[in-house]
Order: sequence, then C-alpha cells, then structure tokens
Amino acid sequence: MGMKLLVYGGLAAVVLTAGLLVVLFFLPLPRDERDGEVLLTLSKTELYRDERTLTYTIVNDSRYVVSFGEPYDIQIKKNGEWVSVEWMKDRVWILILYMLEPGQVFSRKVELPQDVETGTYRLVKEVMVEATGEKMVLTAEFEVVS
Repeated sequence: MGMKLLVYGGLAAVVLTAGLLVVLFFLPLPRDERDGEVLLTLSKTELYRDERTLTYTIVNDSRYVVSFGEPYDIQIKKNGEWVSVEWMKDRVWILILYMLEPGQVFSRKVELPQDVETGTYRLVKEVMVEATGEKMVLTAEFEVVS
C-alpha cells in the first residue's frame, strides 16, 4: 500500500509541475517598462488638394527586430467607419522583406492620386515582431483639405 501511495504521489507531483510549466508557457511575458513601441508617423497630418506626397516612417523603439514588406493600405473614414480607398485595391507590390533592428527607422514616400477627395484618411501598415511572431497593425491619420 505504501509503494502505491508513493507512486501516485510522484505522478501527482509530475502532473502538477507539467501543468504549471504549461500555464507559465502560455502566459504573456511581462512587459518591461523600459521597452518602447513600434510607431508609425507621417511627415504631414494635413494635405491640401494640390499636395500629392507624404512620407511614412516606422520607428522601432522596441528591443525586438520587426519585419514588414512594401504593402500598406490607405483608408478613408466614411460614416464613422474606415474603408479602403478604391485606388489602392489594384495596387501591385514588389515582394521584399525589410528587417528593422531595435533603434532603427525606416521611411518611404507615398503618392496620392491627382483626384484625391477631401476627407479623413489613415495609412495602415502591418509589421511582425520576429522573436514572437506577433503581428501588429500600425495606423497614422491624415486629412486632405480643400
């Protein structure tokens, strides 16, 4: 009887330890207060209708490498909802992967069409944190005014 109790006790300890390890594995890692963010900024937040170019910048202020490609989306706010603009739907992108190290900055110019309408827009860019595989959707708003 004593041997069975010892075996069951040992198995229970193994199961509890394995269970604790599984729980710890799936818990999110604590965020370091000193760890920054990955930010998307724009060179202008207000464009007049005759202006067609702005520059977006991704700032990697985190401690991880982030990756991304060329694609981005531009959306317009219609009736309180963000909708992709028609002129972005047929866009063709080159297949390339950028790796942005901690502390690095990446910039790219964006050309808007001649007939862009007035309104509130946002640029949407997806990046991935290489260490975790976490995908992040970055956005930055701008206005096109008459």
